[in-house]
Amino acid sequence: MSQLNNPHDKFFKETFSRLEIVQSFIEETFPVEIREKINLPKLKKTNSSFTDADLSEHLADIVYQTEYAGQQALVSLLFEHKSYPEKYPHLQLLRYMNNVWLEEQKQNKQLSVVISTVIYHGEAHWKKLSMIAYFGNPHESLHQFIPQFDYLLFSLNEIEDYQIENFKNDLLSVTTMLMKHSRDKSNNFLNLAPFLVNKLNALDAAHQDDFIKTTFRYIEEGISLTQNKLSPIFTKVSQNVNNIAMTIADEIREETTFNNIKSLLQNGASIELISKSFGISVQKIEEIMKKLKSSSN
Repeated sequence: MSQLNNPHDKFFKETFSRLEIVQSFIEETFPVEIREKINLPKLKKTNSSFTDADLSEHLADIVYQTEYAGQQALVSLLFEHKSYPEKYPHLQLLRYMNNVWLEEQKQNKQLSVVISTVIYHGEAHWKKLSMIAYFGNPHESLHQFIPQFDYLLFSLNEIEDYQIENFKNDLLSVTTMLMKHSRDKSNNFLNLAPFLVNKLNALDAAHQDDFIKTTFRYIEEGISLTQNKLSPIFTKVSQNVNNIAMTIADEIREETTFNNIKSLLQNGASIELISKSFGISVQKIEEIMKKLKSSSN
């Protein structure tokens, strides 16, 4: 699968690849009649990527498998996130499902029932339709030729902040709150400062440094909030959280500088010009050139 460049896709994939977040999401949000039949202790993320060449550019495929209703036959749970309403979500999901089944066929496994789950955090209303509705008003005798399946839709904008704050798992709580408010303007987003201070300190106490790194990278890259704008948070979190945030900010600056220099070199800019523009030594730029050359080999 190609590398994800969209910060929302990347954040979703990094967080929902964590078993405890998915387990908590199922416990907190799934319909009772489905949730109580899913064997959570045996839930496992598959190692395979089920996107094809076309899907891989805009979908972050995450698939878990487990037993269902006490049966040994596996059920697959497909998680997909959307930032904007999708006109024909069934068609994308069907391609995913087909790829899951093709992989199971290759491995000579019993085909699993796929529970498709869409997590939506866009602003516009998501109008959920049946697949038959895509075809207008087909005659009843034609229904047998149209695939019919449903998917679970979780629109984060329809979940109140206090409900998200009260999720039992802090990792899930932070993940869904950030996704829900990812398009807020700076001042509105900073209304979440008390929530973030509380959760970040709790995560720090639980030694969740990697997740804190993921959180700050998403805040800076996906929500476009810099350290200066986040000062109401930094003054109230632990020193370790502050250190992590500063490290992530430094990494992002270095990555941005590296990509800018890469672009200039590829467009024929001289080393001397780049050195003067960025205030970086010629030796440092030559090191970047060596790194670019080695990565292309």
